[in-house]
Amino acid sequence: MSKYKIAICVSLLVIAVDQITKILIRSNLALFERVPVLPFLDITHLRNPGAAFGMLNDLSESMRMPLFVFILVVAFTAIFLFLKKAEGSDRILIFSLSLILGGAIGNSIDRFRLGYVTDFIDFHLIGDSKYHWFPFNVADAAITIGVILILFEALFLKKTNKSDMN
Repeated sequence: MSKYKIAICVSLLVIAVDQITKILIRSNLALFERVPVLPFLDITHLRNPGAAFGMLNDLSESMRMPLFVFILVVAFTAIFLFLKKAEGSDRILIFSLSLILGGAIGNSIDRFRLGYVTDFIDFHLIGDSKYHWFPFNVADAAITIGVILILFEALFLKKTNKSDMN
């Protein structure tokens, strides 16, 4: 399968799962409603008008949306340039870029359609629900996994492959 087909398939899968889960959350939970799943995990319906980790939440809407459009254009351009340069054998890179692309599109759909991103995965310390990690969603998870895989490959796998050639 070509790198572009992989990118399209993986990105579409991420977008679909992301949008379906967000629709389910918005349809079945009231805003701020929490459903305990594990001692350290709740499903909580939240709205994030800003970026990852609550950044830009205090920025006015008239400033925030143009900034998000700019960031999206830069991100898409970078992803497509890296994808274009990737060789067919760079499967981890292609998969990682596809995860990031799908996540970026998934969150952008919410942001431009609703004015906010629906977050719902809520990790916290066991027994103490006041210490939370920043809530996130499937798109955020895909972006994070994609970045981690790229870093892992760059730091560990590429060096191994180069040392094997010597």
